[in-house]
Amino acid sequence: MRGFIITGTSSGIGQALCEILLEDKNNTVIGISRTQKIEHSNYKHISLDLNDIAEIEAIEFPDWSNAEQISLIHNAGWIGPIQKMGKQELGAIAASYMINLVAPAVLSNHFIAKYSSSNAQKVILSISSGAAHTAIFGWSTYCSSKAGLDMLSKCIDEEYDDIINLSIAPGKVDTPMQNDIRFADENEFPRLKEFQNYHKKGELTDTKEVAEKYKNILYNPAKHLHINRITDI
Repeated sequence: MRGFIITGTSSGIGQALCEILLEDKNNTVIGISRTQKIEHSNYKHISLDLNDIAEIEAIEFPDWSNAEQISLIHNAGWIGPIQKMGKQELGAIAASYMINLVAPAVLSNHFIAKYSSSNAQKVILSISSGAAHTAIFGWSTYCSSKAGLDMLSKCIDEEYDDIINLSIAPGKVDTPMQNDIRFADENEFPRLKEFQNYHKKGELTDTKEVAEKYKNILYNPAKHLHINRITDI
């Protein structure tokens, strides 16, 4: 069997990936999000807020002693405050880093400690973003926290030879986050019309299509070690 732990399974890529993985009876999935949207015999839901460090620390991962592969997928993300630095509220800044970077770091730490003696193939996949490599006006917390997530993946890769670490951006996808971006204040986000046009012109990729690619990556992780963008596949 394969065991998957996925954050952000209540919508978007996380929900679509979870549903696709559950089509295989040999897969077991643990979903982590505030809301449960999936009902399946091979699915277990952990309801929590990734903005709450105490809740994250209390998570108990299963032993999965019979697993041939165990994967942790950092999918949950928040665009955070779409405002210039100097106008943001402390709570929004903190929440953005908590969800996009601190929670993945804590979960990775827990995952590695839990499965250090496991003979299963171990994979940590981070759903990255083009914003991790490009400074975007009004997205300072999102860009920097996603850049931190990429570096976290690289550091773990330096430390552990027995864990496959992947950080791969999905491109422009039709998710609730894109909807949030389309309602931003243009004074704080000058590229607003550009992102609105992505939706109007049908340039956003469907979550199921993206999830299928991520599933193929998870099934053959060693073949995708040098992939940074899902559009390169």
